[in-house]
Amino acid sequence: MQNKTVLDVHPITKEEYAAFAAGKDYNMYQHPRYIDFMEERGYQPRIYGGFENGRLVIAMIVRIDPLMKLFKSARALREWISDTPADPELIKAFIHGLVPLLKQEGAVWLKLESGVEYQQRDAEGDIVPDGFNNESYRQLLAQTGFHPEELWTNGLDMTRQSRWVSVLDLVERETPEDGMMHTSEFMKNQSGIRHKSVGEVFKGFTMKIPRHIREGMQDFIVVRELEMDEMEIMHKLEEASAEVHEFQAPDLATYQAWKKAFGDDCIVMASFLDTSRYRDYLNRELSKGQADLEQAQAELAEAPGSKKRKNKVNSVLEHLRPVEKRARELDDLVREYGEMIPLAGGLFVITPAETIYLFGGSIRSLSQFFGPQAVQFEMIRRSIERGALRYNFWGISGKFKPDEEGYGVYKYKKEFGAHVVEYAGEFTMILRPAVARLSRLNERK
Repeated sequence: MQNKTVLDVHPITKEEYAAFAAGKDYNMYQHPRYIDFMEERGYQPRIYGGFENGRLVIAMIVRIDPLMKLFKSARALREWISDTPADPELIKAFIHGLVPLLKQEGAVWLKLESGVEYQQRDAEGDIVPDGFNNESYRQLLAQTGFHPEELWTNGLDMTRQSRWVSVLDLVERETPEDGMMHTSEFMKNQSGIRHKSVGEVFKGFTMKIPRHIREGMQDFIVVRELEMDEMEIMHKLEEASAEVHEFQAPDLATYQAWKKAFGDDCIVMASFLDTSRYRDYLNRELSKGQADLEQAQAELAEAPGSKKRKNKVNSVLEHLRPVEKRARELDDLVREYGEMIPLAGGLFVITPAETIYLFGGSIRSLSQFFGPQAVQFEMIRRSIERGALRYNFWGISGKFKPDEEGYGVYKYKKEFGAHVVEYAGEFTMILRPAVARLSRLNERK
């Protein structure tokens, strides 16, 4: 049966794409500024638009990579943007017009890593009974010529985009989500959506997180944005985490490229221990503790046999000793790290609907200052204030039992009230079957 929708599909400029994207929602990998990032990193982006009666109605960024010297591979990280991004006829017409253009590029296949949620899951990672399931979307892509790959195994695969992420909802909805892509205007105009306040979101954290933030966000913890010439701080913080958790941290140029390309839509935030303020805080605590101890000892001297007064002295000492220990350790910290000590950092990408926590790192030996929590809370607060719908903590392993790999990262994000999101997976459209078979044979050798 012939498609009802007929599109004229052809390459468009960055300016056309940016104008079309304005007022819509899109994943960070379809962000207009991601084109600049790819060019900065030496990739070859292409931008394709679908026109209906001369009007641009759908567009997508595709990355072109070399393959076996003579050919190319095409890759789309997440889907197209459109006012109706899940319209079956629109999708079919767009892909129909896109295929000959990719063949002209010499592409052997087109790989699509989906940003559509597959099936609804809760904070524990369990499938929500009677929640949405978008298997029909996978089948729709199959009808356009894509081969839906098996949902890849759990675990973090650095060669692919995250299949599993943790997401904190910043709004309440009267009607449930369907996990499909929506434009920002659609979400803003949809009835039954209420934006939560900072206080409401804060109450959704576990008991541990608010306590950590209250302890850390005192006078001596400073949270601020890093400028371009400070990206080395972010790089060192992530390298410290990479060493502990055994993963490959991005190079310094990666952070610089994100910031340069995305500008204000890339925020690099870090928390610091201001040792001068911290010393003042400890001195105040020591003075108060010493005064309390002297008073308790004086009271005990008046009644040496009083068990209650002995307990009070012991209680004051229990509070005072760790403060004294921190004061003794402070000079060592200053000698090792300096007066303003970086604790944790994160690189965040801003889209109309969400904030994405893309990279992060911290000094594990300084975890008692709760630097990562301070960074997260500041960015969550900013996200709420700008009206974002979601705060995306990004990748988790998809393993939810305490003894499984990656559980600690999942648990940390869950403590902020995040639930599990599972994307629909990876899809491959073979454009040159004979070359594709040859390429796969070479991979197996």
